[in-house]
Amino acid sequence: MQEDLIFHVVSRRKWPKLNKEGVYAPEDFDPEEGIRCALPQTLEEYLNTEYSGRKNIFLLVIDVSRLATNMKKRKEGGYVTLHQPINIDAILDKIQLDSNEKGEFDINVKSFT
Repeated sequence: MQEDLIFHVVSRRKWPKLNKEGVYAPEDFDPEEGIRCALPQTLEEYLNTEYSGRKNIFLLVIDVSRLATNMKKRKEGGYVTLHQPINIDAILDKIQLDSNEKGEFDINVKSFT
């Protein structure tokens, strides 16, 4: 599957203050560490490992083709690390998610080609 989309999670409450001047970066953004994003095939694992039990989170849907050209992407074990803030026009959507009563997320991204 071609990875045209990648995904990142941000707190719904924090989103307004983290997307300034046309870019998004987490509060603790460090270019060396980068911004960890999930590929479609690891999205459910990413959510259940990193965000189990969380409510009111936004799943950012990021179009890889719209990322600024000077961004570096490094694939590691089903994840992509972006070493610069994400330009807002690369974010196609923000989907509000809440974990279920067991604290889990049940989400599956399928490619239709």
